[in-house]
Amino acid sequence: MVWAVVGVLFALLPLVHWVLRARPTPLRVPVAAVLLLWLALVLAVASDLLQVRSEAELYLLYTPLAELAVLVGLWLERGIAGSRAGRPVGWSRAVGIAFHGQLALVLTATPLLALVFFHEADVPSAKAVPQPPPGYTTIGTGQGCGNGHSATCWRTFYLAGPPDVPTAQATDRLRPRQRCEANGWLIDRRELCTEVSTDGATIVYRVLLGGAL
Repeated sequence: MVWAVVGVLFALLPLVHWVLRARPTPLRVPVAAVLLLWLALVLAVASDLLQVRSEAELYLLYTPLAELAVLVGLWLERGIAGSRAGRPVGWSRAVGIAFHGQLALVLTATPLLALVFFHEADVPSAKAVPQPPPGYTTIGTGQGCGNGHSATCWRTFYLAGPPDVPTAQATDRLRPRQRCEANGWLIDRRELCTEVSTDGATIVYRVLLGGAL
């Protein structure tokens, strides 16, 4: 519970810093709205209201991108309203110190955490497995991981094809039979592959996620 509260406060810091520091310029509301939407996205994923393929990447990118939005907003604001007359005081000063401490921590920790999170294989997110098309029925699921340095983890769906359609033909309709792409958007470059095969009368739809090289 305590760590959850600390995490929320840590996530709120860029938004609070912007609200306290931003002057009444045309940038004040748009930047605050962007920060609020970005925070809402992360909270929705953390609450299982929304699924993304690489949750770890989203969490890792949240703070650097939120801080970047604040820094760019303050820089643009200076061009509109000019330099500030004095230094911040009170809560604005305290939050500013915390914000820059957070910035220093993120610049140091983010590359190290990326190496830890995105080096090893992991079971793919359920988001990586699309819903079967109309007429296909899910009859079973499975997941697991291999052993060794180049281990791969997988999530498997066992499907039954449409009635009166041969299994091979129903399998062909789920092409591409094999496809590989990056698991994340920017820093999660682990290879996510999709394979479709048959196991007797059953269609095997498997998504595999390996570790980074």
